[in-house]
Amino acid sequence: MSDLETLKDLLFGTEKQVLDSISERVESRELRSADVADILPEAIHASHRSGGELIKALREPVGACLQQEIRDDPQTYGDALYPVMGPAIRKYIMHALRTFTQQINEALEQSLTPKGLSWRVQAWRAGVPFGEFVVQKSLLYRVEQAYLISRENGLLVGHAQHEAARIKDSDAVSAMFTAIQDFVKESFSPDRTGRLESADMGEFTLWAVHGPHALLVCVIRGVPPRSLRADLSAILERIHFRYGDAIRTYSGDTASVPEVEEELTACLRLEARQDTGTANKGVSWPLLIILILVVGAFGYFAVTGWLQAQQIARLNAALTDTPGLYITDIYRDRQSVLVRGLRDPLAPTVSAVAAANGLSHVEIVADMQAFQSLDPTLLAQRAANRFGSPEGVSFAVEGSRLIVSGAAPVDWQEEVALAYRTLAGLDDIEFRMSPDERAEQAAAAPGVDLGQLDAIVRQLDGRAFYFASGTTLTAQSADALTAYADQLKAAAADLALLGRGLNLTATGFTDPVGAPEVNYALAQQRAEAIASALVELGWDGAIIARANPDRATDVSKVDPSLRRAIVELESVETEPTQ
Repeated sequence: MSDLETLKDLLFGTEKQVLDSISERVESRELRSADVADILPEAIHASHRSGGELIKALREPVGACLQQEIRDDPQTYGDALYPVMGPAIRKYIMHALRTFTQQINEALEQSLTPKGLSWRVQAWRAGVPFGEFVVQKSLLYRVEQAYLISRENGLLVGHAQHEAARIKDSDAVSAMFTAIQDFVKESFSPDRTGRLESADMGEFTLWAVHGPHALLVCVIRGVPPRSLRADLSAILERIHFRYGDAIRTYSGDTASVPEVEEELTACLRLEARQDTGTANKGVSWPLLIILILVVGAFGYFAVTGWLQAQQIARLNAALTDTPGLYITDIYRDRQSVLVRGLRDPLAPTVSAVAAANGLSHVEIVADMQAFQSLDPTLLAQRAANRFGSPEGVSFAVEGSRLIVSGAAPVDWQEEVALAYRTLAGLDDIEFRMSPDERAEQAAAAPGVDLGQLDAIVRQLDGRAFYFASGTTLTAQSADALTAYADQLKAAAADLALLGRGLNLTATGFTDPVGAPEVNYALAQQRAEAIASALVELGWDGAIIARANPDRATDVSKVDPSLRRAIVELESVETEPTQ
């Protein structure tokens, strides 16, 4: 560094550092933003106190921002306004419904009387709705006085009264009502949100309509309709629109609210006149005839509708009870009944079911989609159609097992045993023959050879029987075991004639639940239970009972179908008997 630079640094070093700091602060957006943020609240307060220029400056950008935000995120603003808008909307709807209901009631009360018929003609000639005309003719009331009272301080802002009304001191009335209003809030509304809206005083009714800055109190002679409150609310809203700011800051200077009494005078024009005519209290025969006709027509349609509903209910019950039909919808369409649902091709048609239940006179329009039902009756019928039915052979379905009863040829049995799984809903098959049927089959085919008997053994081999829990068979398996024992004895008797016998092996299984040692013991017990049951049913041959030797299962979750025992057969030669 040169001597000159050193001298400059000594003389102006401090000022240079200050200037560099100022330059850095001016050039840095982050530092400038922090400075502005620090003084912005105070600047806004100062500008607001100095005049209304800040409001004018912010009105347009803030309004644009709000409009954009409401368009982009209406849900958030809807949730924010819900506590305010919800009660206001409900209150307005409730008031409108009450007014509408009262007008409807009054119109109905007058519509079926001679005077009502006369009024209907007059309303038609005048071009006025009948409901409004009834209100004008039947109600009697008059607004005699109207007080506009400030809600901020209870001062009387304006007062108007009917020429026939008499009042001593309107200010005293205003002060007294304000005191009563405060008393009601303190005594009956702990959160001070309640307010007095009406009071009855002999022949007078006092109504108070509340606004943001003032309330309109009207003294009404007679019984006013609820619709009058809507008219008074409209007048109060108009007053707030014209004098809202002046009323909010009202301190007793009536010059700040000019012509407000003219607005209040509009309340005094709300009145109803009493009809001077007298009603005919005698019996009106034309009206009585009309009433009888109306009641008769109503009764006819009611009875007809009830009978039609009963017909549809009876048809629906019949269709629901018919195997192979599944109804999703049923209803009356003019003069016909429309039915939608599913229908098995073997099931009867909807029209046939209706005719069988005495509803042949009902026009049925059926929109039924085809499907295959798993109803046992239809499954048995489908099997008979598929395999044919030799003489004396019948089909039945128990659960998911196809039961073939009767003396059927062995080759036909083999064909059915190989193809029955092609029918949906069937998982097992069983051939049942009584001893007489088996003897009949042997007599009809005395030349049955060993191959035929081996086919029978193959059918009986590997039969599974299922347990509900422990060593207790399910009801279906218990019945099947009884029939199985008869088949085993018959097959063994036939094989014995050819010098052969049957060896049985019962193997027990369990599901994966529990310890392996416990499951192994339970599997052994199940095998022994099957062996004991067969012995009790008359089997006198050898039976080997064992548990599943590998203690393994091919599933990773609980499966009740593994709780079973399987009987395996082995045809062996025996020593011929002497």
